[in-house]
Amino acid sequence: MSQRLTNTSFDRRSVLGMGAAAITAATLAACGGKTGGGGSGASDSGGSGPRSTEGTIDNDGILRVGAVVATSNVFPENFNVYGGGDSAPGNALFWETLFRISSTDGSALVPNLGKDVEYTEGGKVATYTLRDDVTWNDGEKFTSKDVAFTYGFIFEEPGTEPDEDGNLPWLVKPIETPDDTTVVITYNEPQYTEDLPLSLYFPIYPEHIYKDLDRQNYQDKAPVGTGPGRLKKFAGQQIEVEIRDDYWGDVSPDLKEVHLVPSGTAGNIESQITQGDVDWSQGGAPGVVTNFVTMEDHNGYFYYPDGSTRGIIMATHKGPTQDPAVRRALRSAVDMGIVAEAAGIAYTVPSVSGLDTGIYESMLKDEFKTPMAPDVEAAKKELADAGWTVNDQGNLEKDGKEHPLKLHIQNDNPAEMTTMPIVVDQWSTNLGLSIAFTPLPPDVFGPAQAKGDYELSLWTTNAAGGAFQAFTMYMHSKIYAIGDEVADGNYGRWEMPDAANDAIMAITTTPPDQVDAIIENCQILQQAVADDAPYIPVQSNGAGGMFTTMKWSGLAEASEVDYFPRVDGYNNMIQTIADFTPSS
Repeated sequence: MSQRLTNTSFDRRSVLGMGAAAITAATLAACGGKTGGGGSGASDSGGSGPRSTEGTIDNDGILRVGAVVATSNVFPENFNVYGGGDSAPGNALFWETLFRISSTDGSALVPNLGKDVEYTEGGKVATYTLRDDVTWNDGEKFTSKDVAFTYGFIFEEPGTEPDEDGNLPWLVKPIETPDDTTVVITYNEPQYTEDLPLSLYFPIYPEHIYKDLDRQNYQDKAPVGTGPGRLKKFAGQQIEVEIRDDYWGDVSPDLKEVHLVPSGTAGNIESQITQGDVDWSQGGAPGVVTNFVTMEDHNGYFYYPDGSTRGIIMATHKGPTQDPAVRRALRSAVDMGIVAEAAGIAYTVPSVSGLDTGIYESMLKDEFKTPMAPDVEAAKKELADAGWTVNDQGNLEKDGKEHPLKLHIQNDNPAEMTTMPIVVDQWSTNLGLSIAFTPLPPDVFGPAQAKGDYELSLWTTNAAGGAFQAFTMYMHSKIYAIGDEVADGNYGRWEMPDAANDAIMAITTTPPDQVDAIIENCQILQQAVADDAPYIPVQSNGAGGMFTTMKWSGLAEASEVDYFPRVDGYNNMIQTIADFTPSS
């Protein structure tokens, strides 16, 4: 019996050995998503559109994009994303993956270079069918040999004997290519969830270019990709990419070139966009909706959740937060809609489960389909029923012992430096708790958080990329000892209930076309988070997009598309620029 991929999500052993925290960091750069509503921003879609779409600049066919660059303010001249040092922005115009990640239906996979994948042998064999109309930008035909070449060096040498740590090689035997459009991968273990990380992080490279190169050290200054871009000119502060007319996918017929320029500081890029010197840039400083959008009638800004969640992690291994009643009370006492409004970047508030209410709309239990809402009376009752009081010093007290609390955060995020004092103030106003706001530099915050030193700390609580990915860091197999310098995202050392752990394991062994079974297991995980409160969801992570319609229109709101309007991330930029049209 075989199973064919249609529309669910995937993962693999934390991206070839990377931890969940590393997955999250990479995913934030790769994904975006459909908004989930909530009390933040100027519109239900998360942001504010321009007040005018009438063109005021003659259209020359060039889309100018602000891109992030290092402190040197000079782009690295390298488009090899597998090595050669730092990679230049704009590589998403050259490199593509077999599938792209959708911003709907729990991060479904959508055919891209690959038409579909069929699983047999209980998930151990994946057979890909590729498009037959794709060429590299040097004119050579894209074939199964390119996929086998790329995945071959990703998965490394096949074999059937475990290594010294007991891990089997990924592959039983070399990847097979029976014809130009078929790729057969045979794994040692079932890998129904493997295509998610492959789609996020591993674009296909041309065998005829890279087969004799040292991938780890080669600086690629003339990228040959399957995407619509062809490098025209590189300079330290401007990258010019021409759009080729033989691209297999959809491209705006009016778009001739994409020019990338350094985005600089938030204020600098806002000024460039307002003046019409830059058409679109990723990002947005606190207050962007009220400040930047109002600078000029053509200015607009939309926020794009990516499926991951930023939240306050509560230690389940120390202090008063060992008690689920305390954790639930702290969660219920805060109105995250007010907090989101204060951030001024139009991010959305996730459900109490930590899942975005838009991206996961079809997977959420009915009671979790709306953004998390406060219930102060319930919070007070939780504490009272569990025997907790708040003393005159504003500390929790039980059995004659008081427990001061601190909220630790990393001090390099301007929005969070603004919003977390508001959370602390709500705890004080609603519960009488005096919780100390404690921002720390990254080199102090990170190691201590990993060791489990904090009872309350702010970090990523759900990873992007689907039902498994969202909760993978909480699996029983990933609970690290207190004091270990790595915690793989589970900094509060939460031990999820056995039923939830069984559910997350079941997702990895469920064929992707059994959507109802995946949803059922995902809902068990949602309920476990709601009941145990290992963290307090704060915001649906993502990225903003600032733009002007002086020359180009078409940048969509998150709720209007099934892709992620981003400057970075494979396939995202290509999907986005396809929608740009000249302003009338």
